[in-house]
Amino acid sequence: MIIKHREKPMKIEGYEALLKRISPTHPKRATVKNSLNNAKAGYGGEERLDEALEFFDPPYPHRIIQDFSLGEGFKIQVDTVVLTQSCVFLLEIKNIAGKLEFKQNPSALHSISATGEIKSYKSPITQMNETALRMSKFLKTLGCPLPVANVIIIAHPSQIVEGAPPNVRVLAAGEVNVHLSEMKLPAPVLSIEELHQLGSCLVVTHKEYQPFPLAPKFQIDPSEIETGVFCPRCILGKMERTQRAWECETCRLVSQDAHAAALQDWFMLIKSTINTAECRDFIGLKSLDAAKRFLIRSGCQPVGGRRYRQYIRQPQEK
Repeated sequence: MIIKHREKPMKIEGYEALLKRISPTHPKRATVKNSLNNAKAGYGGEERLDEALEFFDPPYPHRIIQDFSLGEGFKIQVDTVVLTQSCVFLLEIKNIAGKLEFKQNPSALHSISATGEIKSYKSPITQMNETALRMSKFLKTLGCPLPVANVIIIAHPSQIVEGAPPNVRVLAAGEVNVHLSEMKLPAPVLSIEELHQLGSCLVVTHKEYQPFPLAPKFQIDPSEIETGVFCPRCILGKMERTQRAWECETCRLVSQDAHAAALQDWFMLIKSTINTAECRDFIGLKSLDAAKRFLIRSGCQPVGGRRYRQYIRQPQEK
């Protein structure tokens, strides 16, 4: 039973917004593009895992949480958590191109392309062992004695994997369903009711991963971010404000609310607060009063005194 479904990572939208708003010749453009490609590949791998578990029906009660994370104090991020009465499975999927080689002393994962190019990544074994320790610590704070086990999953069955230690379980995505279903689990530690309560507790304590704002992380100055409202249809076309709407200079699309996406871009790229002058200048509104009305209509919450008032984005309801 899936009790939390996966959503498309917001960082993908953020990288796309950043690429849209920096110059085609910007020195950080290739780095941002690479981050976008990695994020898309990671999400694609997670979707393959979700497909593999779509018909998961093992002979034991379970709860599935897709995309679980905790912030400060534990710093846990797991692609999929499978809760059972006997143990917790942490599933981490890797979708990396090329032949994969596990290295030891020091631990790393190398990908080798068809041209012989080698890229080095943090070892998923080390990564998952660290995550398992943190998950165990978190479960202890809940008074939960369940042991934690790791499973590393490779997105594509045709991918060549070499050097995986014999004590580490590495599966292709298509093997996960059968492997977990046929496992002989230890005697139950939790009752069915306690399993249900644990699943509900993890869903409630989940903290959505927050990658924003992106520009400081790439050391891109706000002055290098192009302002204005971009057309939602032709993407790169800029829109001009008419008396009652926004009109694209390129495809002539007319929109009442295209500037809402520009405000979203600000929060994803620049910073978590905005004042009326910043809103006016970034979006292209005519006055501070117009910016204030727009921010309030957009659900932003004012903080601080009148002279130093900022607006923050209200958390979105799921």
